[in-house]
Amino acid sequence: MTKDISTLIEAVNRVGIQNVSLLARMTKMPTETIRYNVKRRFPNMGLNIRTPVNLGPLGLERCFVNARLTKAARESAPSILKGLSSNAFLTYWSEAVVERRNLAFFCVPVPLTDEFTSFLDALVEGGVLSDYQVRPLEWSRHLELKSRFYDFATGQWSIDWDKVRKAREAPPAPAKDDEPSATPDIDSMDTLIIKELELDSWRNIAEIARKLGLNERTVRWHYRKHVSAIAGSGHVNWIPVSSRNLTKAVGLVQEFDGVTRQTISKLRMVFNNFPFAWFEAGRKDGYYQVHSAVPAPYFVDSLQYLNESLSEVVEDWKSWTVDLSTTTRYTIPYENFDDEKGWFFNKKAALAAVVPQRMKIGRAGA
Repeated sequence: MTKDISTLIEAVNRVGIQNVSLLARMTKMPTETIRYNVKRRFPNMGLNIRTPVNLGPLGLERCFVNARLTKAARESAPSILKGLSSNAFLTYWSEAVVERRNLAFFCVPVPLTDEFTSFLDALVEGGVLSDYQVRPLEWSRHLELKSRFYDFATGQWSIDWDKVRKAREAPPAPAKDDEPSATPDIDSMDTLIIKELELDSWRNIAEIARKLGLNERTVRWHYRKHVSAIAGSGHVNWIPVSSRNLTKAVGLVQEFDGVTRQTISKLRMVFNNFPFAWFEAGRKDGYYQVHSAVPAPYFVDSLQYLNESLSEVVEDWKSWTVDLSTTTRYTIPYENFDDEKGWFFNKKAALAAVVPQRMKIGRAGA
């Protein structure tokens, strides 16, 4: 069973999940077996299939933001997040519990980056954020599941740290996003299809067409013409997402700044061999970050391994400890795309949606 599951995971990581017939030929498994494994057995083993999106052809730039919500804003956090995701490009939100800050990804259209920064300034002025820091990211990659350390029969990790320390598997080159275009060749239907694939990687084109109430042939044309090159692949990873599993793991985010290209190569070697890393990103100017989901029984061992390995490469770095129960993921900001205008941002409407009403009243009566 382990060999069959490993083979299927490798195939999904290579070609995605949309073409089941291709997966059947690659794995020599019946299509129904593939569907059963992906829909039933993977979730039971704590495995997830996600659709990574190549942001370049969409004209979007991923920005990593660490910020602190004010005390008043924390009381209205759910409505604030809803407003940010619907009006201001938010795609990921989590809480660094030890540092008492929030970590977020925003996917921002390239021509609107200055307006977005101005919007964050307005959130500080409006009493939503105490402060913030933005780091644009030029490349990113979702790391593959380290199946050699995962027991598929039990759905549990089995780590031999000596093997991890000796591993020297070179990481692949980062998935290079095309330079984001100010006028991307997409339309609103493309963004809706991508949104549906992000919500459920397994959903096929016919199901997406029914969900959107659109002609299947038209949706299939859009998928082949534009979407397949943007969101046509898939990857399998282990990140606790159900409420019953969230207490079984701790999130870690490590940041490295001002390091050389050679040092980044060494850091990538460490984390691409670390069993629990699931996402890495960086910039050409020497910035690099990694996200990990560490099972609770391996947390101390993981910290010891990382401290030992990283100390051989760099002198210092920034670590965030993430409460995975606070993690929320959102799709690409499809609500901010219009066929006539392209990507747009209404700062006034976004502020109205994000700033809690009682905070506005408080300021008005001050």
